[in-house]
Amino acid sequence: MSSTSGAIFAGGKSSRFGSPKISALIDDRSFGERIIATLRESQIRDLFIVGGSPDTAELLGADFVEDAFVDSGPFGALISVMRVCKTSNLLILPCDVPFIDQETCDALIEFDDKYEVQVASTDSPQWLCSNWKTATLPTLEMRFTEGERAIHKVASTLKLRFVAVSTRALRNVNAPTDLE
Repeated sequence: MSSTSGAIFAGGKSSRFGSPKISALIDDRSFGERIIATLRESQIRDLFIVGGSPDTAELLGADFVEDAFVDSGPFGALISVMRVCKTSNLLILPCDVPFIDQETCDALIEFDDKYEVQVASTDSPQWLCSNWKTATLPTLEMRFTEGERAIHKVASTLKLRFVAVSTRALRNVNAPTDLE
């Protein structure tokens, strides 16, 4: 059994995209299907969809996690899923990286135990493509209670490692025109 679970953040408003990005299609496969398939290729079996629709999570074969902190962004979503995660590590991804590949996931899963969070890095840190030690949950909850909402600010206070990955794998799709 893998010591890493996977979570896809799907609770955004998708205002620029116009519809839920997790359900958008590329070659007849939704973004969610593509990301889930890649996580499974990386031997991640415990999968969560945070926010969005429970029906979408069921369709994708993942457990649905209600975002307990609506409108608190990815940091609230991270805490919500960490509260139910049973593995020692949690790989998080946004729902708008449909080109994520196994090599990138495997690089993030290869956790060096002297770190608490590993963040994918292309030409800049990709904070929402990261692997977190679930043992950091009390620290994350404390920072949230103190009013912090920026996931990168919290990550920067932990034992942090950047993992160089392919820019193509983390190509972010924010609008339908990004697929042209």
